[in-house]
Amino acid sequence: MTKNVPNNAPVAVLGALAYDRIATTQHAFGPGGPGLNCKVSAPNEHLGGCGGNLAFHLSGLGHPPLLLSITGSDDARYQTALRAKLVDLTGVLRDTRARCATAYILSDPNHQQFTAFHSGPDVAVTAWGEHLAAMTAQLTSCRLLLCAPFPPDLMLGTMAFIHRHNPSALVVWCPGQFTDQMDAAMLTACAKYAHWLVVNEHEANHIRTHAAEVLSTKTTIITRGAAAVEVLLSSGESKHYPVQEVSSVVDPTGCGDAFTAGVVSQLLRDTKQPLTHLDAAIESGIALARQCLTHHGAQPALSEQ
Repeated sequence: MTKNVPNNAPVAVLGALAYDRIATTQHAFGPGGPGLNCKVSAPNEHLGGCGGNLAFHLSGLGHPPLLLSITGSDDARYQTALRAKLVDLTGVLRDTRARCATAYILSDPNHQQFTAFHSGPDVAVTAWGEHLAAMTAQLTSCRLLLCAPFPPDLMLGTMAFIHRHNPSALVVWCPGQFTDQMDAAMLTACAKYAHWLVVNEHEANHIRTHAAEVLSTKTTIITRGAAAVEVLLSSGESKHYPVQEVSSVVDPTGCGDAFTAGVVSQLLRDTKQPLTHLDAAIESGIALARQCLTHHGAQPALSEQ
C-alpha cells in the first residue's frame, strides 16, 4: 500500500471512493426493486462514493478536507480530480492488488434507486489503526470528523481514535447503507463517540427499532426525501424544516451526501457550540441537495472533468 503527501485541514472525512456507473429505466420499480429483467439506458461513469462526494462538496464550499479512505490500482483519475480540489489525500491508502470500489446505480421514472455495490479493497482493523496512528498529528488538529458510511468496524475504530487523541473534535456520524447491517451492540458502540447523527427515514427506523436510545442522546438529523427534514435534539425537542419541491429532478444520486456537506460547512463555523448554527446548517444542506438533484451524478461525469 502507498500513501500521499500531507497538508492541513479543519475537517477529516472518512468514507469510500467509488466509480459510479449510473443508468435509468423507463419502468417503475415494484416493491422488490427492478425485477429479474430490466432494460436500461447506456450507463455513464461518475466519480462517487460517500467519502469522495463529501470531499468534493466540502472543497466547493471552501473547506477542502483531509480524506480517510482506501483505493485500488485504478484510482489515478479520481486522485487527480481530488487534488485539483485541494483535498488532502494523506489519509488515502492505495492497495495496488485490488481495484477501486464500484457502484451500479439504476433509477426509475419516480427517482427510486437500486444500487449494487462492490466495496473494493479490504483493509484489516489493525492495519487501519496503524494508518491512523501514523497520522496522529494531522488528526489532532482537525476540529471536526465527518464519519460517512464505511465498514462498521473501521467507523468505530476511527471515531474511537479521534475520541482518544482529539476529544474536543466534533464528530458527525452518517452510517448510511451500513445502518441496517449493524446490530444494537455496534450501533450503541459507534454512537458513544458521535455528537451528531445524520440519517434518512429508513435508517432512523432501524436505529429506533434496535437501539432507540441512540436517537435521544444526541442531535439527530432525519431526511425524508421531499418531505420536511426533522431534527431531534437531546433535550427532547424537535424541529422541522420544509423542503421546497424541485420542479425538474434529473438524478437523485448523491443528494444525501450533498445535504450532509452543506450541514457540516455551517457547523465548522463553531464546532464548540454547533447548535447556534443549526438553522443555517439545515438550510445550507437543503440548498446543496436541491442543486445536486439538477444534474447527473453526485459529481460531474469523468468526461466533463
